Amino acid sequence: MKINSRVDKVLNYIPKSSKVADIGCDHGYVLIKGVLEAIIIKGVGVEVAKGPYQKAKVNIQEYNMENYIDIRLGNGLEPLEINDCDVCVIGGMGGRLITNILSDNLEKARSFKRLIFQPMNSEWILRKYLVENNWKIIDEDILIDDRLYLYIIAEKGNMVVYDDFFFEIGPVLVNKKDMGRNKYIKEKIFKLEKILKNIKSIELKEKNKIENIKDSIEKWRNYLEY
Repeated sequence: MKINSRVDKVLNYIPKSSKVADIGCDHGYVLIKGVLEAIIIKGVGVEVAKGPYQKAKVNIQEYNMENYIDIRLGNGLEPLEINDCDVCVIGGMGGRLITNILSDNLEKARSFKRLIFQPMNSEWILRKYLVENNWKIIDEDILIDDRLYLYIIAEKGNMVVYDDFFFEIGPVLVNKKDMGRNKYIKEKIFKLEKILKNIKSIELKEKNKIENIKDSIEKWRNYLEY
């Protein structure tokens, strides 16, 4: 079984003896290793693509875990029943798609005690959605692997965010003092500077857009620790 650091990072945030739904479970590695390490007592993997779905079923059979893990073909939270699981993992997709998955089945989403996300982009959309829909972001973490991976962990509760910029930088991540946070900020600055350069190079007269990007770059730099 091909286990990587991303699987271990997710498992770090799953409480012991949890019932876990993994949306977009790919080949089922999070659930399999979670059961092997006695972190997960029941797993439900959901996969919309038939290829990974079939591979996950083969992997479950190979490890004789049919009594612990159920793999279901379907979209988002639709194949789940309310209270099937108490922890939900959703990763490997954009923040906008994740919010759509939650909002399409909001009653099911609210039934989980903990949500673990690994958004590939548009994380500010996800953070804003969570806070506005009465989830509290309890932790955020960065994994530096073949690329930078962001993890957002949320539970039911209220959270006050006074400045919209904190949806960009992360209301929890902003207070962390580690290499991952710094690299996260540097990547954001790099992308904004690249956009700014492209605008200037094609000589578009978009003064307001240019000023907004410069303002964003300055905000990010204020939180960068050299």
